[in-house]
Amino acid sequence: MTLKDRSAFTNKQRIYDSLAKHNLDAVVVAQMENVVYCSGFYNFDLRILPDRICMVVWPREGDPVFVVPDRRAASDGQMSFIEDIRGYRLLDGVFNPHPMGMVHDVLTEMGVTGGRIGYEPLYLASYHADQLRSHLPDAELVGCDYVMDEIRMVKTPAEIEQLRFSSVQTEKAIANAYELARPGDTEKSIIDRMGYSITKLGADFVFANVMAAGSRTPLGHHLGEEIPVNPGDIIRVDYGGSFDGYVSDLVRMAVVGPPSDRQRRVYGALSEGQHEVIDWLGPGQAMDEIAAKMKEITGPKLPAGLDVVGFGHSIGLGIHDRPFITMEDDRLTEPNMVMQIEHITTDGHEMYHTEDSVLFHESGVTLLSDYTDTSAMYVIE
Repeated sequence: MTLKDRSAFTNKQRIYDSLAKHNLDAVVVAQMENVVYCSGFYNFDLRILPDRICMVVWPREGDPVFVVPDRRAASDGQMSFIEDIRGYRLLDGVFNPHPMGMVHDVLTEMGVTGGRIGYEPLYLASYHADQLRSHLPDAELVGCDYVMDEIRMVKTPAEIEQLRFSSVQTEKAIANAYELARPGDTEKSIIDRMGYSITKLGADFVFANVMAAGSRTPLGHHLGEEIPVNPGDIIRVDYGGSFDGYVSDLVRMAVVGPPSDRQRRVYGALSEGQHEVIDWLGPGQAMDEIAAKMKEITGPKLPAGLDVVGFGHSIGLGIHDRPFITMEDDRLTEPNMVMQIEHITTDGHEMYHTEDSVLFHESGVTLLSDYTDTSAMYVIE
Protein backbone atom coordinates (compact mmCIF):
# COMPACT_ATOMS: atom_id res chain seq x y z
CA MET A 1 0.00 0.00 0.00
CA THR A 2 1.28 3.44 -0.94
CA LEU A 3 0.63 5.98 1.81
CA LYS A 4 0.01 9.62 1.07
CA ASP A 5 2.73 12.02 2.16
CA ARG A 6 0.82 14.75 4.02
CA SER A 7 3.84 16.75 5.16
CA ALA A 8 3.13 19.47 2.55
CA PHE A 9 -0.15 20.23 4.35
CA THR A 10 1.76 21.41 7.44
CA ASN A 11 3.73 24.62 7.86
CA LYS A 12 6.19 23.38 10.49
CA GLN A 13 8.07 26.68 10.68
CA ARG A 14 4.81 28.49 11.42
CA ILE A 15 4.30 26.18 14.42
CA TYR A 16 7.77 26.94 15.80
CA ASP A 17 7.33 30.67 15.17
CA SER A 18 3.96 30.75 16.94
CA LEU A 19 5.31 28.96 20.01
CA ALA A 20 8.14 31.50 20.21
CA LYS A 21 5.74 34.41 19.65
CA HIS A 22 3.51 33.29 22.54
CA ASN A 23 6.41 32.27 24.78
CA LEU A 24 5.38 28.62 25.02
CA ASP A 25 8.01 25.99 25.74
CA ALA A 26 5.81 23.28 24.23
CA VAL A 27 2.22 22.52 23.29
CA VAL A 28 0.21 19.36 23.96
CA VAL A 29 -2.13 19.08 20.98
CA ALA A 30 -5.24 16.87 21.32
CA GLN A 31 -8.02 18.38 19.20
CA MET A 32 -8.62 16.19 16.16
CA GLU A 33 -7.96 18.81 13.46
CA ASN A 34 -4.85 20.06 15.22
CA VAL A 35 -3.51 16.53 15.69
CA VAL A 36 -3.90 15.90 11.96
CA TYR A 37 -2.18 19.16 11.12
CA CYS A 38 0.71 18.70 13.56
CA SER A 39 1.34 15.02 12.81
CA GLY A 40 0.45 14.50 9.16
CA PHE A 41 -1.58 11.49 10.30
CA TYR A 42 -5.21 11.21 9.20
CA ASN A 43 -7.75 8.50 9.82
CA PHE A 44 -11.48 9.05 10.16
CA ASP A 45 -11.56 7.28 13.54
CA LEU A 46 -9.87 10.34 15.03
CA ARG A 47 -13.34 11.89 14.68
CA ILE A 48 -15.49 8.96 15.79
CA LEU A 49 -13.33 7.40 18.54
CA PRO A 50 -12.05 10.36 20.57
CA ASP A 51 -11.66 8.17 23.68
CA ARG A 52 -8.63 6.61 21.99
CA ILE A 53 -6.85 9.91 22.40
CA CYS A 54 -3.93 10.84 20.15
CA MET A 55 -1.67 13.76 21.05
CA VAL A 56 1.24 15.65 19.56
CA VAL A 57 3.80 17.15 21.94
CA TRP A 58 5.53 19.91 19.99
CA PRO A 59 8.43 21.79 21.67
CA ARG A 60 9.60 25.29 20.86
CA GLU A 61 12.97 23.76 20.06
CA GLY A 62 13.59 20.22 18.88
CA ASP A 63 11.46 17.55 17.28
CA PRO A 64 7.82 16.74 18.06
CA VAL A 65 6.61 13.45 19.53
CA PHE A 66 3.38 11.63 18.60
CA VAL A 67 1.62 9.89 21.52
CA VAL A 68 -0.97 7.35 20.38
CA PRO A 69 -2.57 4.04 21.43
CA ASP A 70 -0.05 1.21 21.12
CA ARG A 71 -1.91 -0.57 18.32
CA ARG A 72 -1.90 2.68 16.34
CA ALA A 73 1.86 3.06 16.85
CA ALA A 74 2.45 -0.49 15.68
CA SER A 75 0.27 -0.37 12.57
CA ASP A 76 0.16 3.22 11.33
CA GLY A 77 3.39 4.86 12.44
CA GLN A 78 4.57 5.34 8.85
CA MET A 79 1.51 7.52 8.17
CA SER A 80 2.96 10.42 10.19
CA PHE A 81 5.89 12.66 9.31
CA ILE A 82 6.85 12.57 13.02
CA GLU A 83 9.63 10.04 13.54
CA ASP A 84 9.28 9.62 17.33
CA ILE A 85 5.99 7.81 17.93
CA ARG A 86 5.14 6.49 21.42
CA GLY A 87 2.38 3.97 22.00
CA TYR A 88 0.51 3.77 25.31
CA ARG A 89 -1.40 0.65 26.33
CA LEU A 90 -5.18 0.70 26.04
CA LEU A 91 -7.17 -0.70 28.97
CA ASP A 92 -9.12 -3.73 27.68
CA GLY A 93 -8.08 -2.63 24.22
CA VAL A 94 -10.37 0.40 24.38
CA PHE A 95 -9.39 3.11 26.87
CA ASN A 96 -6.41 4.12 28.98
CA PRO A 97 -7.18 6.29 32.00
CA HIS A 98 -3.63 7.61 32.26
CA PRO A 99 -2.17 8.57 28.84
CA MET A 100 -0.89 11.81 30.35
CA GLY A 101 1.80 9.81 32.14
CA MET A 102 3.47 9.27 28.77
CA VAL A 103 3.03 12.96 27.90
CA HIS A 104 4.81 13.81 31.17
CA ASP A 105 7.66 11.47 30.23
CA VAL A 106 8.00 13.15 26.85
CA LEU A 107 8.02 16.65 28.36
CA THR A 108 10.60 15.49 30.92
CA GLU A 109 12.88 14.32 28.11
CA MET A 110 12.38 17.70 26.44
CA GLY A 111 13.38 19.41 29.70
CA VAL A 112 10.30 21.67 29.89
CA THR A 113 8.22 20.29 32.78
CA GLY A 114 8.80 23.55 34.67
CA GLY A 115 7.98 25.82 31.74
CA ARG A 116 4.95 27.26 29.97
CA ILE A 117 3.03 24.38 28.42
CA GLY A 118 0.15 25.07 26.05
CA TYR A 119 -2.94 22.85 25.98
CA GLU A 120 -6.47 23.09 24.54
CA PRO A 121 -9.06 23.64 27.29
CA LEU A 122 -11.87 24.02 24.74
CA TYR A 123 -11.27 20.47 23.45
CA LEU A 124 -9.26 18.42 25.96
CA ALA A 125 -11.65 16.48 28.21
CA SER A 126 -11.57 17.73 31.80
CA TYR A 127 -10.50 14.26 32.99
CA HIS A 128 -7.37 14.38 30.85
CA ALA A 129 -6.76 18.05 31.67
CA ASP A 130 -6.83 17.20 35.40
CA GLN A 131 -4.39 14.33 34.79
CA LEU A 132 -2.10 16.68 32.87
CA ARG A 133 -2.10 19.15 35.78
CA SER A 134 -1.37 16.41 38.31
CA HIS A 135 1.65 15.25 36.30
CA LEU A 136 3.00 18.78 35.82
CA PRO A 137 2.83 20.52 39.23
CA ASP A 138 5.73 22.84 38.38
CA ALA A 139 4.51 23.84 34.91
CA GLU A 140 2.41 26.83 33.93
CA LEU A 141 -0.41 25.36 31.84
CA VAL A 142 -1.65 27.90 29.32
CA GLY A 143 -4.78 27.67 27.17
CA CYS A 144 -3.53 27.73 23.58
CA ASP A 145 -6.63 27.13 21.45
CA TYR A 146 -6.10 30.58 19.92
CA VAL A 147 -2.49 29.71 19.08
CA MET A 148 -3.56 26.64 17.11
CA ASP A 149 -6.25 28.72 15.36
CA GLU A 150 -3.59 31.23 14.37
CA ILE A 151 -1.30 28.53 13.02
CA ARG A 152 -3.92 26.84 10.85
CA MET A 153 -5.80 29.88 9.52
CA VAL A 154 -3.17 30.56 6.85
CA LYS A 155 -3.00 27.63 4.41
CA THR A 156 -0.07 25.99 2.68
CA PRO A 157 -0.13 25.64 -1.15
CA ALA A 158 -1.01 21.93 -0.77
CA GLU A 159 -3.95 22.77 1.51
CA ILE A 160 -5.21 25.38 -0.95
CA GLU A 161 -5.20 22.89 -3.82
CA GLN A 162 -6.96 20.32 -1.66
CA LEU A 163 -9.67 22.84 -0.74
CA ARG A 164 -10.03 23.94 -4.36
CA PHE A 165 -10.54 20.31 -5.37
CA SER A 166 -13.04 19.61 -2.59
CA SER A 167 -15.11 22.70 -3.48
CA VAL A 168 -15.39 21.87 -7.17
CA GLN A 169 -16.16 18.20 -6.55
CA THR A 170 -18.87 19.18 -4.07
CA GLU A 171 -20.44 21.54 -6.61
CA LYS A 172 -20.45 18.74 -9.17
CA ALA A 173 -22.21 16.40 -6.74
CA ILE A 174 -24.90 18.98 -5.97
CA ALA A 175 -25.41 19.84 -9.64
CA ASN A 176 -25.69 16.16 -10.57
CA ALA A 177 -28.38 15.54 -7.96
CA TYR A 178 -30.37 18.61 -9.04
CA GLU A 179 -30.09 17.56 -12.69
CA LEU A 180 -31.59 14.15 -11.88
CA ALA A 181 -34.30 15.50 -9.56
CA ARG A 182 -37.93 15.76 -10.60
CA PRO A 183 -41.02 17.33 -9.03
CA GLY A 184 -42.44 14.86 -6.51
CA ASP A 185 -39.05 13.43 -5.53
CA THR A 186 -38.47 13.48 -1.79
CA GLU A 187 -35.95 15.66 -0.01
CA LYS A 188 -34.12 12.53 1.11
CA SER A 189 -33.92 10.98 -2.34
CA ILE A 190 -32.32 14.16 -3.72
CA ILE A 191 -29.78 14.46 -0.90
CA ASP A 192 -28.99 10.73 -1.14
CA ARG A 193 -28.01 11.20 -4.78
CA MET A 194 -25.58 13.89 -3.67
CA GLY A 195 -24.04 11.45 -1.21
CA TYR A 196 -23.52 8.86 -3.93
CA SER A 197 -22.02 11.45 -6.28
CA ILE A 198 -19.68 13.11 -3.79
CA THR A 199 -18.08 9.82 -2.76
CA LYS A 200 -17.70 8.80 -6.41
CA LEU A 201 -15.98 12.16 -6.94
CA GLY A 202 -13.37 11.56 -4.26
CA ALA A 203 -14.89 12.27 -0.83
CA ASP A 204 -14.18 9.90 2.05
CA PHE A 205 -17.68 10.50 3.36
CA VAL A 206 -20.47 13.08 3.54
CA PHE A 207 -19.62 15.70 6.16
CA ALA A 208 -22.52 18.19 6.00
CA ASN A 209 -25.94 16.99 4.84
CA VAL A 210 -28.36 19.90 5.24
CA MET A 211 -31.41 19.78 2.97
CA ALA A 212 -34.81 21.44 3.22
CA ALA A 213 -37.55 22.54 0.84
CA GLY A 214 -40.36 25.09 0.99
CA SER A 215 -41.48 26.11 4.47
CA ARG A 216 -38.77 23.92 6.06
CA THR A 217 -35.88 25.96 4.61
CA PRO A 218 -35.62 28.22 7.72
CA LEU A 219 -35.15 25.19 10.01
CA GLY A 220 -31.38 25.55 10.24
CA HIS A 221 -29.41 22.33 9.92
CA HIS A 222 -32.38 20.27 8.78
CA LEU A 223 -31.90 16.75 7.40
CA GLY A 224 -33.84 15.76 4.31
CA GLU A 225 -37.04 13.84 4.97
CA GLU A 226 -39.24 11.51 2.97
CA ILE A 227 -41.36 14.50 2.00
CA PRO A 228 -41.98 15.32 -1.69
CA VAL A 229 -40.78 18.58 -3.17
CA ASN A 230 -43.61 20.29 -5.01
CA PRO A 231 -43.92 22.97 -7.71
CA GLY A 232 -43.18 26.37 -6.20
CA ASP A 233 -40.88 25.01 -3.46
CA ILE A 234 -37.40 26.42 -3.11
CA ILE A 235 -34.68 24.01 -1.98
CA ARG A 236 -31.74 24.95 0.24
CA VAL A 237 -28.78 22.58 0.34
CA ASP A 238 -25.85 23.31 2.69
CA TYR A 239 -23.54 20.49 1.78
CA GLY A 240 -20.02 19.19 2.11
CA GLY A 241 -17.74 16.17 2.16
CA SER A 242 -14.47 15.15 3.75
CA PHE A 243 -11.62 14.81 1.23
CA ASP A 244 -8.57 13.30 2.92
CA GLY A 245 -9.69 15.09 6.07
CA TYR A 246 -10.20 18.49 4.40
CA VAL A 247 -13.85 19.48 4.29
CA SER A 248 -16.11 21.40 1.91
CA ASP A 249 -19.13 23.50 2.80
CA LEU A 250 -21.25 25.06 0.05
CA VAL A 251 -24.83 26.27 -0.36
CA ARG A 252 -26.61 25.82 -3.67
CA MET A 253 -30.32 26.56 -4.11
CA ALA A 254 -32.94 25.23 -6.49
CA VAL A 255 -36.62 25.83 -7.18
CA VAL A 256 -39.20 23.29 -8.34
CA GLY A 257 -40.67 24.64 -11.56
CA PRO A 258 -40.40 28.27 -12.64
CA PRO A 259 -39.69 30.61 -9.71
CA SER A 260 -42.23 33.23 -8.72
CA ASP A 261 -41.39 36.89 -9.27
CA ARG A 262 -40.68 37.28 -5.55
CA GLN A 263 -38.48 34.17 -5.39
CA ARG A 264 -36.51 35.37 -8.40
CA ARG A 265 -36.13 38.85 -6.94
CA VAL A 266 -35.08 37.76 -3.43
CA TYR A 267 -32.58 35.18 -4.57
CA GLY A 268 -31.27 37.45 -7.32
CA ALA A 269 -30.62 40.25 -4.82
CA LEU A 270 -28.80 37.88 -2.48
CA SER A 271 -26.70 36.42 -5.29
CA GLU A 272 -25.84 39.84 -6.68
CA GLY A 273 -24.75 41.01 -3.24
CA GLN A 274 -22.70 37.85 -2.75
CA HIS A 275 -20.72 38.48 -5.92
CA GLU A 276 -20.23 42.19 -5.21
CA VAL A 277 -18.88 41.41 -1.74
CA ILE A 278 -16.50 38.77 -3.14
CA ASP A 279 -15.23 41.30 -5.72
CA TRP A 280 -14.60 43.81 -2.90
CA LEU A 281 -12.71 41.43 -0.59
CA GLY A 282 -8.97 41.65 -0.06
CA PRO A 283 -6.16 41.19 2.48
CA GLY A 284 -5.94 43.40 5.55
CA GLN A 285 -9.70 43.65 6.10
CA ALA A 286 -11.12 43.05 9.57
CA MET A 287 -13.78 40.39 10.06
CA ASP A 288 -16.23 42.90 11.55
CA GLU A 289 -15.54 45.24 8.61
CA ILE A 290 -16.50 42.48 6.17
CA ALA A 291 -19.67 41.67 8.12
CA ALA A 292 -20.71 45.33 8.02
CA LYS A 293 -19.91 45.58 4.29
CA MET A 294 -22.11 42.54 3.58
CA LYS A 295 -25.09 44.29 5.16
CA GLU A 296 -24.22 47.58 3.44
CA ILE A 297 -24.00 46.05 -0.03
CA THR A 298 -26.71 43.40 0.05
CA GLY A 299 -29.31 44.76 2.46
CA PRO A 300 -30.61 47.57 0.20
CA LYS A 301 -31.03 45.17 -2.72
CA LEU A 302 -33.62 43.07 -0.88
CA PRO A 303 -37.38 43.69 -0.93
CA ALA A 304 -38.75 45.82 1.90
CA GLY A 305 -39.08 43.92 5.16
CA LEU A 306 -36.14 41.60 4.55
CA ASP A 307 -32.75 41.95 6.19
CA VAL A 308 -29.51 40.18 5.40
CA VAL A 309 -27.32 38.22 7.76
CA GLY A 310 -23.70 38.40 6.64
CA PHE A 311 -21.57 35.59 7.92
CA GLY A 312 -18.55 33.51 7.06
CA HIS A 313 -15.75 31.41 8.43
CA SER A 314 -12.44 29.88 7.57
CA ILE A 315 -12.37 26.27 6.42
CA GLY A 316 -9.82 23.50 6.21
CA LEU A 317 -9.53 20.43 8.39
CA GLY A 318 -12.49 21.87 10.32
CA ILE A 319 -15.73 23.07 8.80
CA HIS A 320 -15.73 26.10 11.11
CA ASP A 321 -12.06 26.99 11.35
CA ARG A 322 -11.20 30.40 12.71
CA PRO A 323 -11.57 33.28 12.12
CA PHE A 324 -15.30 33.96 11.80
CA ILE A 325 -16.82 36.84 9.87
CA THR A 326 -18.91 38.44 12.60
CA MET A 327 -19.39 41.88 14.13
CA GLU A 328 -17.45 40.63 17.20
CA ASP A 329 -14.19 39.60 15.50
CA ASP A 330 -11.59 42.18 14.45
CA ARG A 331 -8.90 39.82 13.15
CA LEU A 332 -7.56 40.72 9.71
CA THR A 333 -7.62 38.72 6.51
CA GLU A 334 -4.24 37.53 5.26
CA PRO A 335 -2.95 36.09 1.99
CA ASN A 336 -3.50 32.32 1.75
CA MET A 337 -6.55 32.30 3.98
CA VAL A 338 -9.47 30.29 2.61
CA MET A 339 -12.83 31.64 3.77
CA GLN A 340 -16.49 30.79 3.28
CA ILE A 341 -18.66 33.82 2.39
CA GLU A 342 -22.36 33.52 3.25
CA HIS A 343 -25.47 35.68 2.86
CA ILE A 344 -28.78 34.64 4.44
CA THR A 345 -32.25 36.17 4.47
CA THR A 346 -35.66 34.86 5.51
CA ASP A 347 -39.23 36.05 5.87
CA GLY A 348 -39.95 33.20 8.29
CA HIS A 349 -41.57 31.11 5.58
CA GLU A 350 -38.67 30.69 3.14
CA MET A 351 -34.93 31.04 3.69
CA TYR A 352 -32.54 32.11 0.94
CA HIS A 353 -28.86 31.35 1.38
CA THR A 354 -25.62 31.68 -0.59
CA GLU A 355 -22.19 30.31 0.30
CA ASP A 356 -18.93 30.21 -1.63
CA SER A 357 -15.29 29.41 -0.92
CA VAL A 358 -12.67 32.09 -1.65
CA LEU A 359 -8.88 32.26 -1.46
CA PHE A 360 -7.28 35.49 -0.28
CA HIS A 361 -4.08 36.60 -1.96
CA GLU A 362 -1.99 39.77 -2.12
CA SER A 363 -4.34 41.76 -4.37
CA GLY A 364 -7.81 40.36 -3.71
CA VAL A 365 -9.50 36.98 -3.71
CA THR A 366 -10.04 34.08 -6.10
CA LEU A 367 -13.32 32.19 -6.14
CA LEU A 368 -12.58 28.51 -5.55
CA SER A 369 -16.18 27.30 -5.89
CA ASP A 370 -16.49 28.37 -9.52
CA TYR A 371 -17.99 25.27 -11.18
CA THR A 372 -21.63 26.38 -11.23
CA ASP A 373 -23.42 29.57 -12.20
CA THR A 374 -25.10 30.86 -9.04
CA SER A 375 -26.74 33.98 -10.52
CA ALA A 376 -30.09 32.15 -10.48
CA MET A 377 -31.49 29.14 -8.65
CA TYR A 378 -31.34 25.80 -10.44
CA VAL A 379 -34.79 24.96 -11.85
CA ILE A 380 -36.05 21.39 -11.31
CA GLU A 381 -38.51 20.44 -14.06
